[in-house]
This record gives sequence, structure tokens and C-alpha cells, in this order.
Amino acid sequence: MAVNLSLYLAKQQPVSLFDLDVEEPNDNHFLNRSMVHFQDVGLLRPEVDEEICTHCGLCAELCEYNALAVLPTQVMIFDELCHGCGLCSIACPVNAITERFHKLGTVKRSKNPSAAESSIYEKNLTFFEGILNVGEAIATPIIHELKKIAFVQKTKHIILDLPPGSACPVVEGLSDLDYVVLVTEPTPAGEHDLCIAIELVKQLKIPFGIVNNRADIGDDRINRLVDENGYTLLLEIPHDNEILHLYSHGLPLIGTAKRFDELFGKLWQEIMEGDK
Repeated sequence: MAVNLSLYLAKQQPVSLFDLDVEEPNDNHFLNRSMVHFQDVGLLRPEVDEEICTHCGLCAELCEYNALAVLPTQVMIFDELCHGCGLCSIACPVNAITERFHKLGTVKRSKNPSAAESSIYEKNLTFFEGILNVGEAIATPIIHELKKIAFVQKTKHIILDLPPGSACPVVEGLSDLDYVVLVTEPTPAGEHDLCIAIELVKQLKIPFGIVNNRADIGDDRINRLVDENGYTLLLEIPHDNEILHLYSHGLPLIGTAKRFDELFGKLWQEIMEGDK
């Protein structure tokens, strides 16, 4: 949805697309853009000088994430729990704690195409993705950095492709957005996850609309949910073998058939109406 909407808009005006699903980024499977390293992202994590440390225990007492344990002769640091807030180093009364940079992952940017290979999509679409290093547990700093980059872009439109679910990475991705498109399907699991996502965007007070994907494979549960609560149904997409074929081959819908351009044109029109 994010890739195809971006490509649809890029036919007319500059667009920036950001893949915020840093644990499993896949937008570029459909864009097939050449990517270049943009910047490393990480946290400052504590190191303790045991010769200076008095083992008073203040750092462990103040740490909200239980990332430190102070023993009579040793301070144990649990990197997987540390969020890099820096409070322990600030609070240490004898300055025994310093900080070191720990790389969590990277941000990549699409390479500027040459004039010979530039299509209208290449010229108008700028793409960024974040990649969390294997084995790392904290994704939010990379998402935060991607959003900092997004909000200084000069393009007409900025589209963020958020990770699934409703955990911390999603909350980080949702903050300060103008509008959210929630994509679901008419199944018990689809309705369950949609209701959780709706409550989340309501708490954050962000306008939203719903896309019902593969709308003809289940029952009318999504339509009933929309009607009973007065939600905005932006679009219904049928189960379609051509869409399945294109998706399985890593190909976007936009540019393959006029009906797909019309589909995403309708979606964009509904989004603009809902965002007023």
C-alpha cells in the first residue's frame, strides 16, 4: 500500500517514502532501488571504571530499565536492557561511569539515478529505509532517526510505512503524523488487530481511515465495525489473482494497468477528504 501510493503520487509531484519496519524492511523488494549508506544509528551505553566506583548502588536504583546491578565488588551491565538515556552517568557521584557508542543499525537512502535511467518515478521518489542489526532488541532509535530525516524533507508528500502491531516501534512511528491508513482484512484476526490499532491512534488523536484488503474472502465484519462506529472506509480491495501474481514477483501495481492507477487515485482522494 505504501509503495504503490508513493508511486502513484510520484507521477505528478515529489514524494519521500520511509520504510520504518526496521526489523523487516521490504519496500525495496518492490522498488528495486540502488541504496547507499546514509548514517549509522546507535545508543550511548555505560562503562564503569571499577577502580573509581564506590558501588553505592545509585545508578542501579535510578535505572528504570533494570540495566545495571550493583554487587559489593562489581557493577553488572545488561546491554540488551539499556535504552541509552544517560541517567546513570549523570547521577554517578564519583564520575565512574562513561559512555560508549553502540551501533544498533543503519539508515540507507536511494541512490540518485543517472539521466539515462531516470523514469518519472525515479526522479520524483526519494526512498529511505532503516535496518536493525541482527540480534539487537531495540528498534525505536532507528525509527526516531528516520522520522527526524523525514520531517526535514522538502518533498510535497511524506509517506511512512510503519511496522505491524501496536508495540513501541509503532507508537514511535505514529507520533506527529497527519493521517494514518489502517490496512486490514475481513477475518477474525484482521478485525482483532484492527481494533487494537484503532484504539492506539485514538489515544494519539490522529485522524485515520481503513482499507479493507481482500474484502471478498471473509464476511462483513469490517463493514459492520465501520458502520457501527462511524469510521471512514477508504477503500475495499478484492482478492485478485493479478495482484497476487505481481506481489509474489516483487512488482508494484502502479504502472502495470490503468485500473490500479484508478484504485490508488480513489484512495488518495478519500484520504484527502478524511484529512480535512
